[in-house]
Amino acid sequence: MNHPAPTHLIVTRDQGETNRKLLAKEAVADLTRVESASRKVNITLASPEGKRLYLRCFYVSQANFHFISVFARMKLPAEDVDKVEQELRTMLDARIALANQRIVAFEKLCHQHGITDLASYDIEPLAIEAKVFSMFGRRLLELISKVDQLMPMLETLCIDEAISTSELINEKSQIKKTVRAVTATTRALSLGLLKRINALPVSERKPTAPSTPPSPGDGSAGSSAFNGAHQSPDHPEPNPVPGRVLSTPATPFGDEVPTSP
Repeated sequence: MNHPAPTHLIVTRDQGETNRKLLAKEAVADLTRVESASRKVNITLASPEGKRLYLRCFYVSQANFHFISVFARMKLPAEDVDKVEQELRTMLDARIALANQRIVAFEKLCHQHGITDLASYDIEPLAIEAKVFSMFGRRLLELISKVDQLMPMLETLCIDEAISTSELINEKSQIKKTVRAVTATTRALSLGLLKRINALPVSERKPTAPSTPPSPGDGSAGSSAFNGAHQSPDHPEPNPVPGRVLSTPATPFGDEVPTSP
């Protein structure tokens, strides 16, 4: 039996509920030992990909950046830590450059197909005051912002049939991996330095040796979200995860640790 179509449809607009659910289930990195000052940077993320990459990768990576630049430097030769930092800097700069290239390429493709207005999301954007503790955190935040900028461009190109659905999925996957691989690599580098510290003779260790290992970045569901997200005023303060030493590097999201940018 056919039913008559309704003369009008009422579309309910999201009022932040999706963001609150997203914040509630994401884990938080333990930054209780990060005593450094931070720059407070206000950003707005509109795409679901940008939001999730920020929540899953940003503070976890910053905890590991801090371990490398501060804690590891207390125990290991400065030149050894400098090499690791240079590797991180090169990797992040290369990935930012790649994101810029993709933005230029997709802007050109939009122009070729006469696209002047991009598709927009009906879910409320996530307004965040990000805490940036280092040059590496600043670069990672820039990379995540560029990924968030790319996503609506890809969606628009797919809607207007400038790219296929398969191309859309593939491009999204490759772009997200540029951020996830940073988290995985930083984790591996942090654990490598931690193993070197633990291998030092007891007589060579200082009282300032860190008791908190690099952040694993494999958050579990149900953990409370970090401070700074405006969409979640009702959530309590996060409970930091107790520190634990892991013997092997964790690679979150199933990504392999890349050997080069």
